[in-house]
Amino acid sequence: MNDAIAYDMDDAVAAMEVLHAALTFDLNELETKILALGHPVTAVPEPDNEDLADYYAARASLHSGLASIAEVLAWIQCKTEDDPEGDVAVAIQPLPTLRGCSIH
Repeated sequence: MNDAIAYDMDDAVAAMEVLHAALTFDLNELETKILALGHPVTAVPEPDNEDLADYYAARASLHSGLASIAEVLAWIQCKTEDDPEGDVAVAIQPLPTLRGCSIH
């Protein structure tokens, strides 16, 4: 196995974990702001409160980003478990490129 590939994969996982931590921090800050305004942190914004619409949109985006990162990290962990030595770069191989005509 190429050491550069393993190093790149470790860097990618570390970067995803740092991004997850940063988004979690931002989400906590945003929810603190919502609570400080005297509003509950609910899954659905209050329909007649346009002042908080941007906060709720940002909150939904942060949750979406966190879920996406969690899915990627879980996929990496699942694929790593497929390799008996836990070698991520070997377990995660790109899909083969198929030759043929494009339909687009």
